[in-house]
Amino acid sequence: MPPSSPPPIDFSQLWALSPEILLTLWGLVLLLVDVGPLRGRPGSSRRKTVGSLALIGPIGVFALLLAPLVAGPGAGGGDPDPTLVYGTIAGDPLATSFNGVIALLLAMVIGMSMAWDFTEHWGAYFALLLWAAVGMMVLVAAEELLILFLALELMTICLYLAAAFEKDKRRSAEAGMKYFVYGSVASALFLFGLSLLYGLTGTTFLDGIRRVLVESAAATGEAGGLSGDLVGATAVLLILVGFGFKLAAVPFHQWAPDTYEGAPAPVSAWIASGSKLASLVALMKVLLHALAPWAGAVGGEAGGGWVLIVAAIAAATMTYGNLAALAQRNLKRMLAYSSIAHAGYMLVGVLAAMVTVRSGSSAAEAAGAVLFYLVIYSLTTVGAFAAAAWLARGLGRDDIDDLDGLGVRSPGLAVCLAILMLSLIGLPPTAGFVSKLAMFLEVLNADASARSTLLLLVALALVNSVISAFYYARVLRALFLRRSDRSPGPAPRGVSWPIVLAALAAVGFGLEPAPLVDSMRSAASAMLTITLPPSPPDLPAPAPVAAIPVSGGMAMQK
Repeated sequence: MPPSSPPPIDFSQLWALSPEILLTLWGLVLLLVDVGPLRGRPGSSRRKTVGSLALIGPIGVFALLLAPLVAGPGAGGGDPDPTLVYGTIAGDPLATSFNGVIALLLAMVIGMSMAWDFTEHWGAYFALLLWAAVGMMVLVAAEELLILFLALELMTICLYLAAAFEKDKRRSAEAGMKYFVYGSVASALFLFGLSLLYGLTGTTFLDGIRRVLVESAAATGEAGGLSGDLVGATAVLLILVGFGFKLAAVPFHQWAPDTYEGAPAPVSAWIASGSKLASLVALMKVLLHALAPWAGAVGGEAGGGWVLIVAAIAAATMTYGNLAALAQRNLKRMLAYSSIAHAGYMLVGVLAAMVTVRSGSSAAEAAGAVLFYLVIYSLTTVGAFAAAAWLARGLGRDDIDDLDGLGVRSPGLAVCLAILMLSLIGLPPTAGFVSKLAMFLEVLNADASARSTLLLLVALALVNSVISAFYYARVLRALFLRRSDRSPGPAPRGVSWPIVLAALAAVGFGLEPAPLVDSMRSAASAMLTITLPPSPPDLPAPAPVAAIPVSGGMAMQK
């Protein structure tokens, strides 16, 4: 009996993809408006008009996300946790929550972009920001490797182009070129790693990969890990190269300082927040779910796995990032190295989450703590980059010394910036302290064999947090303890409201973190329960997978 064709897509479930559809179409509208009705107008007029229209995109996403709550249960498609496009994309609480976070970050970045004229191609610029957000949203929702890779490339290609949009500055073109060259190599290696993983498991679904690895380990009687598995270890290393580039983790960080410094401040903020947020969520889905059987043991009893590699990367990343930031005088470059250091902290949280996922205790709490930290970091980082946009608009440069005396000239915004710096350090009562504490305390849920190693990483992270206080304090000193005749002028609304909003979030979630923590735990629970799409009843069941031993101990699929 010949196999029947796959069933048609249930278009009623596409409500879960409505934010991505809206932003995609709205980006096209912005292009048409810029080359049509606004053609020939001065750049500043087009900037304000197209920027205001671009803000409708994230506002529309919020409206779509809130519509089911307003309309009541059952609105927007019925299934609260749909599996879309043959199981390749999820519409679960993880995707819904982070669609809202990405939309908020996008609105803040658009507001910053409207502060000053750094390009003439405003339609293309704002369209790229929206389409990068589409890539981020799909990346968070992806449950299959090909969709994950395509979403990653959509996001990154848009950011390559946006980084080089400040045409009158040579360093902007240099930033875009370096970002593109490093990113292209990393993407090629990442795709090669995914192809090896597919060759080893015979599937591209995250849950399918996990099942095959579990069954293979049970059939061979080997403990979890990668000892002796050359092909599997190569696949994991190449996948970590791809994700390491997106997170700017050592040793894949070389592009970040020059790109952050040379790109327009809003684009740097978008790379440091939205790109890192979506990439880390995708990394957690791949490592904590699909590749969990290859994790190995932190304590060393089972075969070595990816946890040992990630532990080394985490230690090197947070240490190098903080030490390198000490020597920086440029604000965006300092924030770039700070971003590298925070990637190291997050990887420590990923390790803690892996240990609790494997032991079965507090899995959602551990992964949720990492997501909570990620959201707080993203919001505060965008607020900090808004200060760089303020300086670039008023003075044409963004050195830390250019902040001298702002505590006197703009005391309200200076206090907000001080709150953001304290949150990035991780001092109470800010949300940065609460999120870092919650993430590191999950180490205590690890079993005895892993706890000692993880505690060493946490101790190193705490030492690095102390080091970070020195370069963040340089910003505080410039704001309140120095005087200068140079002034960037009053902050425009596009700069001031992202700073104020980020500061309010840092204080609000520091004093009352429960709402965001609960939301992130629900999102983490959905992330850790990825399942394969159900097989249609009219399709034949897949043939049983035969394991063929290959060199390295892993099983190739027949």
